[in-house]
Amino acid sequence: MTAPNPSRNYYAPRRVAQATATKEAIAAAAGRLFARYGYAGTTIAAVAEEAGVTPKSVYALADKPGLLLLAVRRSEAAPGPEDTAGALLRRYPVERAFEEAALAEPALREAWRRHERVRRAGLKALVRTYAEAGRLRPGLTVGRATDTLWALVTWHTVALLVEQRGWGRAKLAAWLDELIETTVTAAS
Repeated sequence: MTAPNPSRNYYAPRRVAQATATKEAIAAAAGRLFARYGYAGTTIAAVAEEAGVTPKSVYALADKPGLLLLAVRRSEAAPGPEDTAGALLRRYPVERAFEEAALAEPALREAWRRHERVRRAGLKALVRTYAEAGRLRPGLTVGRATDTLWALVTWHTVALLVEQRGWGRAKLAAWLDELIETTVTAAS
């Protein structure tokens, strides 16, 4: 009697690369469509068409809320050196769709709250650097300065300045510097 052959692990590099490319195409398509049409205006069928795959392939990756979370993570993790204004310009359309979705989809509400906590924590780290350098305005606490920036530097504000006033990257960057200078820092 012969012993059965031990099972071999199946690994096909070409298939893995193809699956990775498909996932990336779906996530990129979802991000573009959520940014352009919002959460309510984006369908799985439209994502599939934009990505060049079937709706079944999209559903195999994620449902609609999951696609939005993929698009948000992809937006946040985009590579390359970039200033704050550039990051805001790139991310605000997807963040708008994210907040819209959190209002409509109970499954996304906690993810939106978590996203906002992380955004606030990043701003708090920035404010702390000013405080540690002795540049925080007298009488202003780190918490109050953080709350002020958290309330003012949002996708809402960026959308107003870009879409209603026609601001570009340079003007947005100058405004951010001025906002921090006038609301957070001590006079030099």
